[in-house]
Amino acid sequence: MTHLLSPAARKRGFAEVKVLEDWPRIVGAGMAKRCQPLRIEFARGAIAGGTLVLQAAGGAALELQHMGPQLIERINDYFGFRTVRQLRIVQMPLRATPVPAPPARRRLTADEELTLAAGVAAVGDDELGRALAALGRSIMARRPAS
Repeated sequence: MTHLLSPAARKRGFAEVKVLEDWPRIVGAGMAKRCQPLRIEFARGAIAGGTLVLQAAGGAALELQHMGPQLIERINDYFGFRTVRQLRIVQMPLRATPVPAPPARRRLTADEELTLAAGVAAVGDDELGRALAALGRSIMARRPAS
């Protein structure tokens, strides 16, 4: 998907589409649900000291203004240099971003269930043993069958 977004992202000032993909990691999951980057505006020929234009719902705009210095610091830390100097907030409803469905988990094989049971057998507390078995089952189900 990155190769499809890259030309559109460059037109909006995002040299790396990874910024759009990593937005929740840059600003935090909670804030990413309340604002989205629209573009970075630079003076002609400049690659630093730009203005990041954020789209935010009306209620989040005031909070974004107060968090501005911290957001700018996080964004510049992500880039590794002072890419953004200021924020401009545009109040408008956010585009709905589809939440990806979690991948289907496979059933464990009989051998995997036996290995898991043997691993938690030494746990003295039954409730803890069940919790550890559930955790192990979840982790093992994510891996391809052996």
